[in-house]
Amino acid sequence: MAKIVYGKRNTATVDSIYDYGSISEKAIWNYANSLGVNIIRVRANKERYETTTGDTFNGYHVGKVSIYQQKPKPNKPLHFVRRTPLGKDNKGMQILEVADNLDTQEVLKTLQDYEYYTTNGFFARLGLTFKRMFA
Repeated sequence: MAKIVYGKRNTATVDSIYDYGSISEKAIWNYANSLGVNIIRVRANKERYETTTGDTFNGYHVGKVSIYQQKPKPNKPLHFVRRTPLGKDNKGMQILEVADNLDTQEVLKTLQDYEYYTTNGFFARLGLTFKRMFA
């Protein structure tokens, strides 16, 4: 399986989402950007079901989709392309990595669940967890 990596502008390893992204990839990018997400990774095969906390990002992983959002107070600085720290000029979406078997509906549904997860209380999140376990 091949993967495509999109960013805001073209580099040696990243294609511009604005120049090369499909309509569905742009829809994913725009929705994620509205939620303050920084990185989305859609894997071809491996599935994960967990939330993670690192030095810089909080991760939300459901199925083949991983969503990363910068922590409010990261332990380490992070830069994308330019030497401008993430959170200064580099706000919102930075990277969208997709496999060539992208299921747009699955990604949009995961983003919808992520929005619910980040904007609701503990019991709502617990209910969403049980719903996913038995779905």
